[in-house]
Amino acid sequence: MNNDKKTIEDYRHLVASKDVTVHLSQDQQAMILKTYDYGLNAMTDIDEMLLSSVIRQLKTAIHTET
Repeated sequence: MNNDKKTIEDYRHLVASKDVTVHLSQDQQAMILKTYDYGLNAMTDIDEMLLSSVIRQLKTAIHTET
């Protein structure tokens, strides 16, 4: 089994240093605040789905912007 975990340096060449904008729903914004306050370990399955949707939007915006 390969245990080589990627570091942030492995991804830097994929992005440019510039602003990225996404539009988040009220629920997505609330999920960000809840995650900040209570951490990833306090998430329910629904919380995970909301956070994943935010991350997916960010990833799409990053790929579109670069």
